[in-house]
Amino acid sequence: GKKFVGDLGADGTITWQETGQVFNSPSAWATHCKRLSLASEGEEEEMPEEEEEEAVREGRAPVTEPVATKRPEERSKKQPCKSVAEPAGMGKVARGARGGPWAAHSGEGTLCSADHGPPGKRPESKPRVPVRYCTLGTRDSARNPQTLVEVTSFAAINKFQPFNVAISSNVLLLLDFHSHLTRSEVVGYLGGRWDTNTQLLTVLRAFPCRTRLGDADAAGAVEEPYYHGNPGVESRITPFWVMPPPEQRPNDYGIPMDVEVAYIQDGFLTNDVLQEMTLLVEFYKGAPDLVKFQELWSQDQTYLDKLKGSLASRTPKDQSFAHVLEQIYSLLKVGS
Repeated sequence: GKKFVGDLGADGTITWQETGQVFNSPSAWATHCKRLSLASEGEEEEMPEEEEEEAVREGRAPVTEPVATKRPEERSKKQPCKSVAEPAGMGKVARGARGGPWAAHSGEGTLCSADHGPPGKRPESKPRVPVRYCTLGTRDSARNPQTLVEVTSFAAINKFQPFNVAISSNVLLLLDFHSHLTRSEVVGYLGGRWDTNTQLLTVLRAFPCRTRLGDADAAGAVEEPYYHGNPGVESRITPFWVMPPPEQRPNDYGIPMDVEVAYIQDGFLTNDVLQEMTLLVEFYKGAPDLVKFQELWSQDQTYLDKLKGSLASRTPKDQSFAHVLEQIYSLLKVGS
């Protein structure tokens, strides 16, 4: 018998007209209104079990106590430092070359970042130091949107990962290849399937965006593509998901969570992957921010050796496409 009125924002949020309070989704607002109705009728304010399960699937409410109920000092003690970080700005496009390519600003998706190894030459920019999530406070327009935030494990906040993720090796190969080509930030999308029954997200395709992000104005916002924190040849790809804040604290930042992933080994390289690799080489060929693959990455390995070494573990055992890969590598050497 009660009426609640809210405004739907362009970003999908709901603003409750009565109080101006902002909710991340219509369902979060509806649950809040239902709780208010139950409270006014003297009933328990607990969320019904089926609604709680739905909230967990949407990532808007943990199974156990909300993170926001813990004091900042307590959260600080439980969050270990990690090298992969997430900007506080919450866009929706996967982006790259910060601790690695294809890192994401997504509040709703599971995307990846990759750490490459010792640094090559890069545009001069001030070092960006990651901060702990507990130091962010509520959303603030004065905060630098390029702020890096340390990722948190689900175990650190006594939670279980609310969904499963599997990624194809061809996706990782294309993502890794794209991220090695330039010293500038790169962008791409990931696509696949979502199974509601098993709560499994399977990433089956990568779509690199051929765009120019290496201009001088953007250089300061880009983290080095050959990240010095990873001394190995193989890139370290770390998927993470930004968990929305609890509904009772809609103005908090989302929490970047480290996501466990199963990897699917493809039997062969598909034509679309090879075509995307060729198009990327053509796009970056001769560009000022193209990595100089004939130069030394370490004492005895060139950047091309580094690239081949990183892709080796993601290349299918079927060697029928080996000659095509060698042609692509040759184009890189000439183009740089």
